[in-house]
Amino acid sequence: MFFFALTLAEIGLNPITIFLILIFGGFFLFSFAVTSPNMDTKGLLRVLYAKPTRKADGTVEYKKED
Repeated sequence: MFFFALTLAEIGLNPITIFLILIFGGFFLFSFAVTSPNMDTKGLLRVLYAKPTRKADGTVEYKKED
């Protein structure tokens, strides 16, 4: 049985592109881990379905559901 394999150079990846892929991939994983606790269904639906009111100081207030 023969295996087919390409080297990284044949694919077109050099050490700089591999480094960039790792840096951006790591940044994505880090940012996802930091922001995922804020992505709960209740909070998202509150923002999507609510009709917010903007105060004079610029803050936004959402009505509390009963």
